[in-house]
Amino acid sequence: MYRYLMIVLILSMLVVNSCSYSVYSNSLPHLKTIAIERFENKSDQFELEEELWNYLNSEYNSDGRLRVVSLAADCALEGVIMDYSRKIDTYNESGIEEYNVKLLFRLSFKDLTTGEVIWEKDSLILSEVYSDADEMAEYQSEEEAREAVYEKLFDELMKNTLEQW
Repeated sequence: MYRYLMIVLILSMLVVNSCSYSVYSNSLPHLKTIAIERFENKSDQFELEEELWNYLNSEYNSDGRLRVVSLAADCALEGVIMDYSRKIDTYNESGIEEYNVKLLFRLSFKDLTTGEVIWEKDSLILSEVYSDADEMAEYQSEEEAREAVYEKLFDELMKNTLEQW
């Protein structure tokens, strides 16, 4: 019985230890710091660039793979908010049911140590739907939907830069 318990304990420890890896990989380990430039805002929506800059700084700091700096960075993120729209997505007999918030970005992520452009996208469209009429909707306001778009943008940036395989 003692032998059986020892085998189970050892196997359990091996399983636990073999599964302890981080999902936060960095395919570019020489990059430690990032400069996030304020995006140029070509949309007619006031202060999006400030809101997005604050969001991206917060996300990169929370993520921890790259430390946000303003001088002597290893890499840089630059972008342009090309367009912003909020349009009716669905409606019913009682009125507007859902709105669609859509942002169009142009992005560039550069390795400043090598001068290489790691990822560039001239036209990235991200959108999210919200409903201020439906209490069960995932997003209840335009601001919540816009933040969800920013989250998608951060995920897209990470997937195409640090998480490349």
